[in-house]
Amino acid sequence: MSELPVTSQDLKSRYSQHELPTVLRRLFKSHKNLDFESAIWEMVNLIFRPRKAHRSLYYQRQTRNRWSRDDPSFFILQIGLLSASSMVWSIVYGHSFLGFIKMMINMILVDFFAFGFAVATLFWALLNRSFFKFKSVQNSQVEWAYCFDVHCNAFLVVWSLLYLLQFLLLPVINLHRWIGLFIGNTLYCAAFGQYFVLSFYGYSQLPILKNVNFILLPTLVFAAIYVVSLFGLDLSTVFSFHTY
Repeated sequence: MSELPVTSQDLKSRYSQHELPTVLRRLFKSHKNLDFESAIWEMVNLIFRPRKAHRSLYYQRQTRNRWSRDDPSFFILQIGLLSASSMVWSIVYGHSFLGFIKMMINMILVDFFAFGFAVATLFWALLNRSFFKFKSVQNSQVEWAYCFDVHCNAFLVVWSLLYLLQFLLLPVINLHRWIGLFIGNTLYCAAFGQYFVLSFYGYSQLPILKNVNFILLPTLVFAAIYVVSLFGLDLSTVFSFHTY
């Protein structure tokens, strides 16, 4: 991927911001300037054309002073999708209102936020080590907010495969136990594997980083899990959220 020229001072200003992320400040202010149209475009392309989406985001962010999002529209839409999913799944499984609230809390606070905070913090701690940065930009820092952005982008494929497509395929999944096992395991392993592929795309954009191919290693682990799971391990039971 070609890169626009950047200076060490530019990089330092992009990656060493310690104030409250702009996206959070705008989240609690006026919503008149939110760009939901662009956020929807990002979501559609992240699902169907992730390379194109990341290339576009790369060139857009080269023109700004930071790489993390400053518009909470994407974030707001993602929370809305998770809330709608919890409502639909609760209706399908006949949960009470309390069960719906519990499912929504688990989907949003556990699956999305807790997992996202953990993964973002892990990558933030790892990628700010000198081994992963070029010598000329050792003083530059990867923003934690950008790491969480990468999680948000990658989690979108998890939502589309496990929260949406799995729901649409329920009539087929329930036809036969082996059919359900095959489709369910395929969706879960594809979702988790693609999560790390999209994470790799996100971090490989940063001009200061190198040696980030290790992010793709979990995809090999999930490929092995997938093969083993077809002999009787139902991943949809292990990771399912409908029992919340």
